Amino acid sequence: MLKVSENSQYITISGNDYRLTLERSGISCDLKLKRSSQQYRFFSGGACNADGQRDLISEMQPWQSRQATPECLTYSRKCRSALWQKKEFVVLCRPESIEFFFRLQGQNRAITEVRFFRGIYQGSEFGFAGQYDEIYNTAVNFQERHYYHPCDSFRISFGNVLTNIVGGQALASPCHCLGLLTRDEKRCLVAGLAAALGQYRWDDFIWNPEVEVNPTGYHGDAHLAGGFALDYGGKEKINGEWESPHLLLTVATSRKQILPTYLQCCYQQGYLNEPQPRAIEKRWREPIYCTWHDQVALGYKDTTDYTRLEPPLMQDFCTEKYVDEWLDILERNHCQPGTVILDDKWQSCKNAADPDPKKWPDFRGWVERCHQRGIRVFLWNAAWDKEGLPDDECITRNGQPVAADITNPKYEKRFREMIRRYFSDAPNCLNADGLKLDGLLGLPTGAGLQNYSGLWGLELQRYYLQVLYSEAKKHKKSACISTFAANPYLADYSDMVRIADMYTHRLTTRQTMLRRAEIYQQTMPHTLLDTDGQFGHHLFDDYRHELEVQADIGIPCIYNAQWLRRSRMYQPVVFTTLTKKDYQEIARVFKQYRTRLENQE
Repeated sequence: MLKVSENSQYITISGNDYRLTLERSGISCDLKLKRSSQQYRFFSGGACNADGQRDLISEMQPWQSRQATPECLTYSRKCRSALWQKKEFVVLCRPESIEFFFRLQGQNRAITEVRFFRGIYQGSEFGFAGQYDEIYNTAVNFQERHYYHPCDSFRISFGNVLTNIVGGQALASPCHCLGLLTRDEKRCLVAGLAAALGQYRWDDFIWNPEVEVNPTGYHGDAHLAGGFALDYGGKEKINGEWESPHLLLTVATSRKQILPTYLQCCYQQGYLNEPQPRAIEKRWREPIYCTWHDQVALGYKDTTDYTRLEPPLMQDFCTEKYVDEWLDILERNHCQPGTVILDDKWQSCKNAADPDPKKWPDFRGWVERCHQRGIRVFLWNAAWDKEGLPDDECITRNGQPVAADITNPKYEKRFREMIRRYFSDAPNCLNADGLKLDGLLGLPTGAGLQNYSGLWGLELQRYYLQVLYSEAKKHKKSACISTFAANPYLADYSDMVRIADMYTHRLTTRQTMLRRAEIYQQTMPHTLLDTDGQFGHHLFDDYRHELEVQADIGIPCIYNAQWLRRSRMYQPVVFTTLTKKDYQEIARVFKQYRTRLENQE
């Protein structure tokens, strides 16, 4: 239950784990976490920048009560803005959480950025500060930097963030959620974005956006303002009344509970639908062999230069001849997989269902022979790739095509026909069993973009997956769609998720793998887990033992049937073939895993 006390100067609201104090007529808020040393002071407003212009505030009226029940208190204050006809900053308090958001009215405006607790008031910029040590980023990146100093600035994107010094994101379209914490206690302040279903249209969640008014001119002082923002890149159009996404604050009992606590709040308030159990085909659980690391090894066989991108390319080795040889090796060594994934690039064009005839002289016949051997065939493809498309079926940036436009009816028709031919058993179709969808990090984000419908952000990613999933199931109900998306908003369109590329600063991949598995358990709990290829990123000679760990957390997957190239940037490359011990360990783990599956039936 909420408790509130008011006087002429302050409004104080107490929830289960927090105490929020609003200066009735001032410009600051104080937030204190109960049973914690953490407390925060921040600007009780923000900026809704649009059309390349700053949202300058000249007046902030006193807080007014708008709604009062034992379970929900709402206060708001009106602000005089240079950009908006009307602007209101709202705080909604519940026993477990606080939400802040804006209500705007304007005409012919395009939102670029919405800033919470950061704004320019009467010529000075105000921000966010607190008694805390660091920020925890729940979105994993390739160098596994989880913790950030309060003076750092970083983004979580529904697409990708290649400008971060820690490299790109590792999993696609992650939840926009952070944790603020001190090093000597477990409790954390959780901050995340939430919106009505259908309104996840922004690109990025930003911690500590760029300062607009530096009070001293010294560069170091420009990192002290803190605060949160969401970036639309000028693609959100406003004509009339508009409500921003909500910045949701709550309290987690530990670092590991930051993301689950945020998600639980979203489920309770209807901002996300909680993923539900689904029917799972028995064959989807079978051990997996993916051809990619055998392809990579052959592509780099005669060099240690990991930056070389000259022929022969890895894609040249995804052929019927090589894959048959690799499957035969595995079968001879009692390591036959239940699924083979044909990786990049089995097809002639990524936007058609035509196998490359030079590589696959009889693709359909090869698929049927795999089925006779008890092996299911998954095909690789890259989302958003524009290969082979006319410009009018592409998303453009500043007039230049950058990605396939799934919202364009012409491309959607082409895309659906490709998926039909992937899975149908009709003549001139491939009769494949599943799809490994790569490329989701290529979701177009940022400024200067145009597409057919004006749909952006997570909603655009969701629409792409919805079209793909519905078309696949129309032609083969047992088709398995495998992605690497880590967001419950996308859970309905993934039968399987994969651990994804195992780039890391470490010498081995186990901690990386376990952390990503933990995120999937939190975000996609009823989706199968493909544990991907670990051997090639494990520099110690005990690499083969990682497969048993893989089988403990998900479906054991190998990327090597013959060749093994173990590498990490700035370290010597180790190039070998698999050994008798390797095959014995793979066979043992596959057999043990299959026995466990049989006992679970």
